[in-house]
Amino acid sequence: MKSRVLTILVILILIAGTGYYWKQNHKASVKEQSVSDTTPTTEESTDERPSEVALSDEKLKNMQLTVAPVKRQPLSQIRMVPGRLKYDDRKHVSIKAPADGVLVEVRVKTGDVVKAGQVLAVLNSPEIGTARADLLQRTAEYELAKKQYDWKNEIQNNVQKLVDALLSKQPMEEIEKEFKNEKLGDYRLQLLPAYSRYLLAEMINSKSAPLAKSGAISLQSLKKRETEMQDSRAALKSLCEQSIYDVRLERDREQARLNDAEHRMTISRQNLEALMGSAVDPGSKDLKAAEKLSRLEVIAPFAGTIEERNFSRSERVIRSDVLFTLAQTDTLWVAADIRESDWAAVSLDGSQDLKVKVNAYPDETFSARLYYLGRSVSPVTNSVPLIAEIKNPEGKLRPGMFVQVMIPGKQKSNVITVPARSVLDDAQQEFVFVKTSDRSFRRVDIQSGLKTEDWVEVQNGLTEGEQVVEEGAFTLKSELLLEREE
Repeated sequence: MKSRVLTILVILILIAGTGYYWKQNHKASVKEQSVSDTTPTTEESTDERPSEVALSDEKLKNMQLTVAPVKRQPLSQIRMVPGRLKYDDRKHVSIKAPADGVLVEVRVKTGDVVKAGQVLAVLNSPEIGTARADLLQRTAEYELAKKQYDWKNEIQNNVQKLVDALLSKQPMEEIEKEFKNEKLGDYRLQLLPAYSRYLLAEMINSKSAPLAKSGAISLQSLKKRETEMQDSRAALKSLCEQSIYDVRLERDREQARLNDAEHRMTISRQNLEALMGSAVDPGSKDLKAAEKLSRLEVIAPFAGTIEERNFSRSERVIRSDVLFTLAQTDTLWVAADIRESDWAAVSLDGSQDLKVKVNAYPDETFSARLYYLGRSVSPVTNSVPLIAEIKNPEGKLRPGMFVQVMIPGKQKSNVITVPARSVLDDAQQEFVFVKTSDRSFRRVDIQSGLKTEDWVEVQNGLTEGEQVVEEGAFTLKSELLLEREE
């Protein structure tokens, strides 16, 4: 009996608790509904926010506002690309040691201005001495081969003339007179006696014919003399042909030796020039002077300034050590990178003129000319390299300075624009202040388009001729925010 009463009592308590919980929740929902009915929405409150600012005469005077008309004009976009000044690679060289050796003289220091061909240092190098001695030897061999060739060539020409004279049967006296002082070598002793024998045989044969007719000599003797004449003529012709062949062969052989000697001399000279870094005259007195064989003067390849000097007198250097860095800074390069994402927005072609702002001279603008524009995108920087040439006659610009390169971009011919300082931003919404009266200014939201450093294209929100605040627009924005808070 007692357990039944206890169970009924627990059930009644649960029912009472449930009723109380429902009553409290119902009151809260009614209260929230009441609050939502009496509170305006965000959109409604936004619509009711003031968008116009009215200034007192005192505030208007203190703000010193300026206005500018909304106008149509052509607009060209300029992209500012960061860059850096660097040496002109065509006028910046590292002067290196051509061979191992010891610096016996160093005649310049860092910052010195030098002329083209000026001696910068003197190097004593056994390798240079060996190369010079080899060139002298090769030059002597070439000169000897040249003399041999000239001798053989002259003999060949004279032998050819002599053979032509012999075969044309000129008188012996004329031939001896004509070739008395001509160079014929051993061919004089071979050809002239053979020609004399032929002339003698011919003369004997011609006189034998009448004697044979008169019976003074036999026909057999006549035939023998005719045979001797024919043999001497054939021997002469054979000797002439062989002489022409031999003399040409000797000349060609000397020509080959001369060519070989010239090639070896050229290789030796080029080797020395590669070591010295300058042209070499094989006939110069300095080259032949024994005391200067190992001495090398390091000269400036062009006029400029010594930017670095890395060694001093009596120091030992090895091949390819950089002795000096020489540069001309009357022309520098502007190096910049155009990112792939900006490529569609820029317009570059040929040798285009560009404007450059140097961080060290914020009030100046320098002119540069496009020199090189990369043809491929770097996989490292994801950009295209740009090199422009900038004149530096006064030397005020220095390699390493940071610059801003003005890259021309998109262009539009006739668009509505406002000054860039007039455009403000509020929660990613751009707007301007339009002058509605002498002391009143209304906020107008706009949709912008092309932007430059000084102007902004307005695609929607304004019409040509309206007056927008330029100087003091941000102050008006502050005033508008204060009015909304009030």
